[in-house]
Amino acid sequence: MSMLGLQSNLASVSGYSSVFGSGNMTENVFRGSISGGRSSSVGSGTFHGTLKMGYLHSEFSPVTGQELHMKYDDSSTEEDPVMLVEGKDIQGNDFVKKIHLNDVDPENATPAEMTALRVHLAQQGDRSVKTSSGIPLKALSSRYNVNASMNFRQYYEGWASNLEHAGFHQNADLYRSELERYLFYHRVHWKDN
Repeated sequence: MSMLGLQSNLASVSGYSSVFGSGNMTENVFRGSISGGRSSSVGSGTFHGTLKMGYLHSEFSPVTGQELHMKYDDSSTEEDPVMLVEGKDIQGNDFVKKIHLNDVDPENATPAEMTALRVHLAQQGDRSVKTSSGIPLKALSSRYNVNASMNFRQYYEGWASNLEHAGFHQNADLYRSELERYLFYHRVHWKDN
């Protein structure tokens, strides 16, 4: 991918922070509204997305029309964390699914699964993913179907390589570190299954 392509992808990053502004402002909006359980529709061009209050993560892409909203399912336990994920795929179909996080394989996962894993690890206090840019979220804006499996190891390594070649060594290292965290989580929990 050329630098121009990389800049184009970075400019189209989805999520509520690209709609509302800074992540801190968004966090304040969510904290102030969580108890109400309300939804908020935000328009961008001809697409209107929904941010759902009371969820750990809620985002939409004005580029593709996809949505992701997630929170822990009632069946979730410490040994078997389960994320309830609702949303809209690239074809505009609504979906609801449960994702068992211990089963998420970064080499064969959907953007929805990787985002759920990222949200879980961030909730657990994992600094590698908590402060990351969340490459799985960028997939929502770049025409990947939120429910189509892909190899995130290759995806992350491709991003890191492009950044490395462009001279952004520190950013490349951050992406590699985030990928390693996902791979480590899978290795540790896959053995337990």
